Amino acid sequence: MKISRLVAAVLTAAFFAAPATFAQETPVTSTDADAVGVQTLDLPVADAAPVSAAIPIKVIQATVTGYANGADGGAVSSMTASGVRTHWGTVAADWRVYPLGTRLQIEGFPNVIFVVEDTGGGVRGNIFDIWFPDLSSAVAFGTKSLKVTVVQ
Repeated sequence: MKISRLVAAVLTAAFFAAPATFAQETPVTSTDADAVGVQTLDLPVADAAPVSAAIPIKVIQATVTGYANGADGGAVSSMTASGVRTHWGTVAADWRVYPLGTRLQIEGFPNVIFVVEDTGGGVRGNIFDIWFPDLSSAVAFGTKSLKVTVVQ
């Protein structure tokens, strides 16, 4: 399903204008000890949102996978469902649970705030798909069960 840029802009504006329904849970923070055994990747953080402004709302245990552009990588093109080009910091999620624009901090990526900008056929519930700049990085990341923090 393709979505126009105007619709994506309206959805984004509506998301940021409305209070978050999931903000009623008790904030939970993770520690460096939580990241033991998680391999970090040295990828650019220039396109991702700044981490310093991140305020934890809730933490969940989720299945996190990687995808890249091209048929073999999962993405059909370099354009996301929200109408923006894929870039480091893009994550696909179930928009019924994590609406467009939701900001996430994912275990193993301490200096990156990911933004929900895409969807996918296999992305339902607490499953997130991180965009990687190349297929080999996405494949190397694989599928992991990680702590994901929803942040403001």
